[in-house]
Amino acid sequence: MLQGEIFKFYREKNGISQSKLCEGICCKTYISRFEGGKVILSTEILSKLTDRLGIDLNKEMKALHQIEKLLKDWNTAIIMQNSIQIEEIKLELENIPYKVSKYAVFYHLLTARYYLHKKMFHETKSIIEYTEKKFRTLPDFEKNLLLHIKGMYCICSYRTTTSEDYRTAVRILKQINIEEYKNEEYYYHLALGYHYAKGKVLAYTYAKKANEYFNKTYNYLQAINAQTLILMQFDGENDIDFNELVESYLNLIHNCESLGATEKKLILLNNLGVEFFKRKEFEQAAHYFKKSLSMTDHTSIYHLRRYYNYIESCSEGKLLSKEKLLEEVSKGIALSKTHNSPIHLTLFNLLLLNCKKDRREYYDYLAKVAIPQFALTNNASYYEQYGKKLYKYYMELGQFKEAIELNLLFRGVDNKRVIPFENPIK
Repeated sequence: MLQGEIFKFYREKNGISQSKLCEGICCKTYISRFEGGKVILSTEILSKLTDRLGIDLNKEMKALHQIEKLLKDWNTAIIMQNSIQIEEIKLELENIPYKVSKYAVFYHLLTARYYLHKKMFHETKSIIEYTEKKFRTLPDFEKNLLLHIKGMYCICSYRTTTSEDYRTAVRILKQINIEEYKNEEYYYHLALGYHYAKGKVLAYTYAKKANEYFNKTYNYLQAINAQTLILMQFDGENDIDFNELVESYLNLIHNCESLGATEKKLILLNNLGVEFFKRKEFEQAAHYFKKSLSMTDHTSIYHLRRYYNYIESCSEGKLLSKEKLLEEVSKGIALSKTHNSPIHLTLFNLLLLNCKKDRREYYDYLAKVAIPQFALTNNASYYEQYGKKLYKYYMELGQFKEAIELNLLFRGVDNKRVIPFENPIK
């Protein structure tokens, strides 16, 4: 079958018809059936045909088997997040002139994983849809790989939407048969799915499994991600001693420094700031937010997010003078417009109104602009954080109808995070 596909590729590449190629050697029907994998040609006939085509079929078969090794190496490089090797193998595969059917599905699916790695979600979705339409029946490994990619795509593309979407990711990933797939990396993405769907116990369980797998395979960068995810499941003071939690974060930050994983270090610094902010230790929170901020590319959206966290800590902790705070908030508003981030523009406007001590205007903006926007964009953390403030304000004024209506909107919300943690898979 593979010989026939190679044969057909070079015949069509050279622009030779089946009739012309078989003249004086065999009938056209033999070539047609050979290319379709339905017959095996005799050694003598095959030798004459390949001579006429000018190819060494044995050499081409060896090259073809090299594709399988390259694909497996590419898969491993993506799992290990080895960016240099990922690009090198991709280039090698692109330079191979043909992708025969035996490896076509694997190649397409790994290309989808590559696009996920590059955060090219539109391209990922296109390949998923093409694969499901083109290949109706998949081998066991490829079937599970497709489920894994679909689950990862859900997690990445629905990162700011409702937990129902993350439950969709969980449902997809739970269909994976680990005995067929043999890639325990998927435990990490299953943990992420449960994390975003607010299933903390299962998120912790699968993150632990993923961490064991990553350490066993010496994938220390991904082990840091799994350990970060484990720490993010400790939500209350009774879950873990806070000093122990801080020490765990600092150990992970040190590991990032040892591995040269700068971006992971910045995420951990930001998330440690979140832990202090939740406990109203605003000076310590601002310290870690500022450390993360100082090493973040000023042109990136992460800089804007971390900048807001820092300024909010300074505002809540009264760490800056009113004049300095107004100056920093104005800078944040300008940055939000530059990055075209409506959410951050709203958040900085809230800080601005709070700085100006205009209580009525603050809560009016909160009710008419901020809360509806947080609800519409499914920013659950901000929705609850500021919704609680508005609820207390309504109760204080005796506006019980408005308070009840607002409270009804919060039903089903179970998100105690005040500032969203940063996703460890970035």
